[in-house]
Amino acid sequence: MKYFNYDKAQRIKLTRDLGKHIKRGNPWVFSDAVEKVKVPEGTYAILMSHKSEILAHGFYSPSINLAFRMLNLGDKKFNDTEVVTRLSRAISLKKHLLTIDNKCFRILNGEGDELPGVTADYYQGTVVLKLDGSASEAFWKKEELANYFMEQSQIPVKCVYFKRKNREEEKGMILAGESDTLNDHEFLENSVKFRTNIIDAAKTGFFLDQRENRNFIRSIAKDKSLLNLFGYTGGFSVYAGLGGASRVTTVDIAPAAIKASEVNWEINLLPSEKHEAICVDAFEFVQEAQKEKKLWDIVITDPPSFAPNAKAVETAAEAYTKIFADSLKLVKDGGFFAASSCSGHIEFEAFLNIVQDALSKSRRRGKVLLIKGQPEDHPFPFALPEMRYLKFVYMQVFKDL
Repeated sequence: MKYFNYDKAQRIKLTRDLGKHIKRGNPWVFSDAVEKVKVPEGTYAILMSHKSEILAHGFYSPSINLAFRMLNLGDKKFNDTEVVTRLSRAISLKKHLLTIDNKCFRILNGEGDELPGVTADYYQGTVVLKLDGSASEAFWKKEELANYFMEQSQIPVKCVYFKRKNREEEKGMILAGESDTLNDHEFLENSVKFRTNIIDAAKTGFFLDQRENRNFIRSIAKDKSLLNLFGYTGGFSVYAGLGGASRVTTVDIAPAAIKASEVNWEINLLPSEKHEAICVDAFEFVQEAQKEKKLWDIVITDPPSFAPNAKAVETAAEAYTKIFADSLKLVKDGGFFAASSCSGHIEFEAFLNIVQDALSKSRRRGKVLLIKGQPEDHPFPFALPEMRYLKFVYMQVFKDL
């Protein structure tokens, strides 16, 4: 096969009845539900029910919790034609996001685009490709995926860069085309300029999933002071500045992120005196700000995922509750608060309960004005709510009497 590795199909069997779960379209099976088989990572696999019915085709990992990722439901062998169809369909669904004012969007969102384990983001001519885990890396032929992007004609592509996790010894490589701006790549998002170091930055280089929420903040920021906690490279901050905010404070623990937030502010020709970028732990910052009785019109708290797995949910809920409660105390009476989370292991209802608990602990009342999730270029299967990961709640906040 051109786009994926195929030697021979390995049959793997469920240890309990998940037939209805699979047939409804959930593409994931975890290791505790299948008989373990000693085969290489990313082996093409046929999933059998505990009664030996063929349920799906996919690929298998013997070493991680997410053991099976579905490619086709039922007894239908996956092939290159389907890969091309799904690649073309994903680009067709999203290419309208490429406009004069917007040059970035997500092309492939794994299972949401029926290509499990494959993520690809577009940054003004450069495609950044990521494969989720060792099984995905072993199954997919990344060079051929890169060649597809270079050869297709729906969107202009000059370079395809393969990015690994930052902790890997080899962070990534150019798979096709060329670029001399990977460590200082500039692109437009909703007419806003950003620069990113694709090689060293988190994820694929930027958090494209907050695009619509950043634009919302621009629309309501005029003449307001704004605090952006866990601000990373200043996305919300720059949008607020362009929306006419009176004063913007960006807080992040990473020196490189804070420096990038200052650069992003400058390249949008915003006045330097209106932006304060502070390199400090956000948890420490909110404690000190409370002692100094500092207040802002708008506070945005968008921490990293505190729940990398299901076992961490309880601890994560406590961490989210604490940082949200402390952040809420920095909002002026009648001001506004945005709480966000990128953890797929915390469901929407649970997240709303966390925000409610935080309001109670901070002795505040909240009037919800907006609830949003990820944008259209981050689709997910209806049967896989775990991929509905992004939560964004915007509210007006009042002190309890």
